[in-house]
Amino acid sequence: MDAPDPTVSGRPLVVIGAGPTGLAAARRAAHCGHRVVLIERAAEVGGMAASPTIAGQRVDLGSHRLHPSIEPEILADLRILLGDELQVRIRNGRIRLDDRWIAFPLRTFDLLRSVSPKFALGAALDAVTSLVRRPQADTFAANLRAGLGPTVSRAFYEPYATKLWGVSADELDASLARRRVSARSPLAIIRKIARGASPAGRTFLYPRGGYGRICERLAESAIDSGVEIRLSTEITGIRLNNDYVTIKLGNEDLPAHRVLSTINTTALVNLVSPRPPQSVIDAVDRLEHRAMVLVFLVCDQDQYTPYDAHYLPSPDTPISRLSEPRNYRDGPDPEGRTVLCCELPCQVGDEIWTATDGQLGDWMADSLVGQGLPRPRLVATETRRLPHVYPIYRTGYANDLATIAKWTEGLERLVVLGRQGLYTPDNLHHVLRMGVSAADALKADGSFDREAWRMALAEFETFVVED
Repeated sequence: MDAPDPTVSGRPLVVIGAGPTGLAAARRAAHCGHRVVLIERAAEVGGMAASPTIAGQRVDLGSHRLHPSIEPEILADLRILLGDELQVRIRNGRIRLDDRWIAFPLRTFDLLRSVSPKFALGAALDAVTSLVRRPQADTFAANLRAGLGPTVSRAFYEPYATKLWGVSADELDASLARRRVSARSPLAIIRKIARGASPAGRTFLYPRGGYGRICERLAESAIDSGVEIRLSTEITGIRLNNDYVTIKLGNEDLPAHRVLSTINTTALVNLVSPRPPQSVIDAVDRLEHRAMVLVFLVCDQDQYTPYDAHYLPSPDTPISRLSEPRNYRDGPDPEGRTVLCCELPCQVGDEIWTATDGQLGDWMADSLVGQGLPRPRLVATETRRLPHVYPIYRTGYANDLATIAKWTEGLERLVVLGRQGLYTPDNLHHVLRMGVSAADALKADGSFDREAWRMALAEFETFVVED
């Protein structure tokens, strides 16, 4: 006997993962009248966009902010959700370059004053010769050397890429330059400098109670719309039947008429039955992620520096970026205490990943001093370990993604989306768009508009990450 039609049986739409993508998809689908169950393994919503509390202060899992380039429809929705919580702030960061500090976003006067004469001369010559340069290979490094010039590429982007992704910039695919570097020519840098010349060109948006408030409010709104959110719930299997999907939750089988999955592709492939073709399994196995340990330094002082973030490309320190959450907002932070967040890209199981909190705290304090920063008045250290942060776009990765995409396109009842699912390094406003687009492709009868989704996927390919 055939399984009943999902619109008659009442089987829900199941969304896997309560990060921003999953929350946006579940909420939008519920608004459109679908019955939705959202399943999350962790005890709280947000994923990497959550804001835990450390030493009485809300902190983020790395340096996060909402950029002014956010789509107007998405921003208008967030303004309604967050109200006065959403603050407009002025960016005040710095880059450590050639043992000197340069303001970020870039500003003309500061650049002229801060960079060394050798660097300035090299960058100027690169700008003059930019029209005659062509990439010598289809790699991240070759693309930036041709576009920005060797001086800027080798001083900042190439060592920073090696730190973030753990491989030489010459081993990374050229598409990463397009996805991660918004200014890829001298003229584009000049435009960015011009925008950064005024405070209005250096603004960002940030919730008073921490970045995690975005996902918390999305979750509250989703629940109000009828979404059932199950936290601390482990999925042990996903059975793809002809007319429905069975989600295995320990001893419970949850039937669904369709699944939207935002989880890591490797985890998804290991859960799905029937087993995917071997070519898909091999492709997934070749895709790599860079891990990260976040080291939170609790300091007995009101403020460490006035800057929100420090970017540290040098291999002399394991820290890629240092942020001070209380400088991102005008919020209810405790007096006499600040928390610093040191971002340490690494591999699962390496020296950074396995070090104790105490070892990491002492190491980070010494390392900050070595970068010309003051010694923090450290009183405690906490860490968070994230195994899948940066997708590593080695040359040839696109072929593996295409193999996986062809498989997922053929699955009638399963849709893959989000940063982890699509193996992409996008900003939060990008992944919110992914969630909304997936929900909008759902039809009233429970079917899914694959052509609309293909168009959405093509749009996602144009997203450029902003730092």
